[in-house]
Amino acid sequence: MRTGKTTGIHFLVDSELAERMVSLADVHNKDVLEIGPGRGAITAHIKNYKKLYLIEKEKTFEAYLRNKFPDAVLIIGDALKENWPPFDIFISNMPYKITSPLLEKLWNMDFQMAVITVQKEVADRLIAKPNSKDYSKLSVMMQLKFEIDKKFEIPPNKFSPPPKVQSTVLTLRKKIVKIDDGFPEFLKVLFSQRRKKIKNIINTERFKDNRPEELTIEDILSLYYDFNGMK
Repeated sequence: MRTGKTTGIHFLVDSELAERMVSLADVHNKDVLEIGPGRGAITAHIKNYKKLYLIEKEKTFEAYLRNKFPDAVLIIGDALKENWPPFDIFISNMPYKITSPLLEKLWNMDFQMAVITVQKEVADRLIAKPNSKDYSKLSVMMQLKFEIDKKFEIPPNKFSPPPKVQSTVLTLRKKIVKIDDGFPEFLKVLFSQRRKKIKNIINTERFKDNRPEELTIEDILSLYYDFNGMK
């Protein structure tokens, strides 16, 4: 099997932490999707599910995974390109190289809860509040759609090979919220110039002397609806 040095993946090797991670979600009689199972450290603790789907890019893991988890539906392919099956619970030690696009794809899916491991700096951005250096378009989009809770951190020595940074385990629970189709692009425009005042980005009197990084999610939604003449 290829190592993380060639795949860009850092495998969780601490069984207790893997079990702790899985225990954050109620998988009983649920359809579960795991992205990047690798050697199955996390997969081994996913039990009593209704159906288990595994998407693994590295074909070198195929025989191993099929042998160890014969009841799972294994898809060998790129998680960013494959069509994901319907699922209730999402679990992943997210490959660091594709965390952002993976989160973007997850954002568009319909599910109940996710348990993810990401780089600490990504976790800080996901849970960041206004007036902080980590507050960004990603913070707003993710917090708008999910209740995000930081659960625990994992040091580098719990992975093989060890990454150079700390990792953080988060849970994401879907909110019942309708997001207008034009909002993501509006948000992109705002945060592409986050240090400028609002009046220098769009033509509006609302929050005109504030900067995007100072606005709460509620403020930004209000600004969007006002700018587009919506109530």
